[in-house]
Amino acid sequence: MTYMQTLRTSLFTAIVTLSAFAAGAQEKKDTVKQLKTVDVTASAPPITMQGGTMVMNVGKTATAAGSNAWEVLQKAPGVVVDNTNNVQLNGKSVTVYIDGRPARVSGDDLKNMLAATPGGNIDKIELMSNPSTKYDAQGAAIINIKMLKPKDFGTNGSVTVSGGFGRYPRTTEGFTLNHRSRGVNLYGGYDYMHSKQYTNTVTDRIFPGAYRMQDNDYNRENRNSHNVKAGADIDISKTTSAGVLVKGLFSSRGRNGDNHTALADSNFVQTANGSLSIVNPSVNAYFKTGSEKRKNELTVNADYFSYDKDWDDAFASQYFSKTNQPVGDAGFLRNQSNSSIQLYSLSADYTQTFKFAKLEAGLKTTYTETDNKLDWQNLNGGKWENDPGKSNHFIYRENINAAYVGLSKTVKKYTFNAVLRAEHTNAKGNSLTMNQRFTRDYVQLFPSASVSYMKDMKNQFSLSYRRSINRFGFDIVNPFITYNSAYSYRQGNPDIKPMLMQSVEANWSHKYQLFTTIGYTRIKDNLSIVVRQDPATKIMVQSFENQSNMNVGSATVVWTKPVTPWFRTTITAMGLYLNINTLLDGVQYKKDNITLMLNTQNAITLPKGFTAEVSGAFQSPITMGYASLRSMGYVDLGLRKTIMKGNGSLKLGVNDVFNSRQFRFDVVYGSVNNQSKHEMDTRVVNLTFNYKFGNKNVKQNKARKNTIEAEAGRTATQSM
Repeated sequence: MTYMQTLRTSLFTAIVTLSAFAAGAQEKKDTVKQLKTVDVTASAPPITMQGGTMVMNVGKTATAAGSNAWEVLQKAPGVVVDNTNNVQLNGKSVTVYIDGRPARVSGDDLKNMLAATPGGNIDKIELMSNPSTKYDAQGAAIINIKMLKPKDFGTNGSVTVSGGFGRYPRTTEGFTLNHRSRGVNLYGGYDYMHSKQYTNTVTDRIFPGAYRMQDNDYNRENRNSHNVKAGADIDISKTTSAGVLVKGLFSSRGRNGDNHTALADSNFVQTANGSLSIVNPSVNAYFKTGSEKRKNELTVNADYFSYDKDWDDAFASQYFSKTNQPVGDAGFLRNQSNSSIQLYSLSADYTQTFKFAKLEAGLKTTYTETDNKLDWQNLNGGKWENDPGKSNHFIYRENINAAYVGLSKTVKKYTFNAVLRAEHTNAKGNSLTMNQRFTRDYVQLFPSASVSYMKDMKNQFSLSYRRSINRFGFDIVNPFITYNSAYSYRQGNPDIKPMLMQSVEANWSHKYQLFTTIGYTRIKDNLSIVVRQDPATKIMVQSFENQSNMNVGSATVVWTKPVTPWFRTTITAMGLYLNINTLLDGVQYKKDNITLMLNTQNAITLPKGFTAEVSGAFQSPITMGYASLRSMGYVDLGLRKTIMKGNGSLKLGVNDVFNSRQFRFDVVYGSVNNQSKHEMDTRVVNLTFNYKFGNKNVKQNKARKNTIEAEAGRTATQSM
């Protein structure tokens, strides 16, 4: 998108804004009073608890509007993202779900997917730090991102326009349509996002003998993303329904970067240009039937997921003397690569309520195939020649078959739940280029159990246990080398073992205002990023290794309360204890780390229907494998107002006011001593206008909860 297009979008937003204020100024006083009443009753606390699930309500916040889903996710309490974009919750590995279905990707691919999704489309984020094993055993914790969905009866929809800027401009435009009748619900939507962002990474590498190297990498990215979805739900009878949802993400990214590496006797300069395209269609079909008389229910889900990524990069490099004179010939390198993920899944879940207990059981099979091909070429004598040290073709196939059975029983004030899950995993990796193959074939059991006690309406207690696994995809087990710069590579490890985790968690809720959680997790074969460097060539290779064991202790306190009729606050305080004791290349590595995380979100009701938002967070240093993330924090401000007789809304958000949300990593062990600072375009101002049209008569439709929603709602919503 050009600057002129951005300007047109901003002007359109301004015109709509001025028109809305003019219309609002002419509203009658009784209408204004009515709107004020609606605003107060519709307001929800930013953080609530549902059973053992923490819920972050972001649907109406001004700071989420104009952001993308990746940026919103990183602000959730207890969420930490490492320097390879892997997500953790309370120190645990995470599986991300979207609307109750697994996102299917992780790391850089998850970041690309969520960065192409408007944050203003998110209703809430559910944080499940110790879920039942009726879910996939993958990941010790689950984060479910729930998107906004129309609930009104009749034909209705909404239009959203957003414009803003950080260092560079960004825009979002989109609409939703929904038609709900007594037996049919048809819905769909489209969103377009454009953003230009930058990243600047400065790395200081100190070698034995006081030799120092500084690497400065500055990248600018242009992203254009199209999100489209269409779905239908049909009531076949009073007890039977079916539906289908088709979604597509089409994203393109162009980048240009400058890399400058300062050596002892010279400087290395490299420019990079490239493009990336992502095509990500997915289909879900479900069938649900049951009998209220027989107290049973059967749900069948079929899923197809495809993720195709093509990218091209061109690098031009040159050495310069300290007097800025060229040394040697210029180098030229290019990369033309593609990656494809194809996934098929079929599951069936059954519940039956007996007099003595409630039975839950299910079957699931998932087949995944990834095909990753990297083609690197060097320019020699005016001809492009294959670079065998970087080119690679790797195919990874994985089939997981699972079954679970569980019982739950309520006895007076106690509720007991126990689930046993079995998973058979068969995985095969094949590097056609390197002629390396590996096979993993194993069956494992994953039990979970919980007990909750409702002492009275003001005090509820729960205790839960879960065993889980974290398997790693082709990007980690593929032995190929990924080129970052002349002195920085990345390489997978086919010998990586899956992580096994056992977690215990206890919860206490008091007066629906104070929520306390303590937990402990024991991790076997913990995965960590490792850095090895050649003292002669100074090349750094980032790879992956299993550490022996890791212990994680956590304690979380959430307090939410309307302090006055016009001021509501939610404060989250979390402490993490991480203990690592392992060997790497024969060198002992032991680390004990205590981390403090603070998060506060505040809403202030102002005159004339305005609501102000003030939120912020602080995180002290945290250990992540062999790396340590230094302390960081941020402050966000927002202002919102309902206009146009309740049909429109304006949201002004300023994210990271002090530009303090920057990542700083230290990697110090053995002969490795690296410090990195990763600066991003996080200080952003956005103005968003949303207009709702059509029928507003709400139909009390029967609930169609997926398993995630059912787990989150095991007890009543614990909020004021």
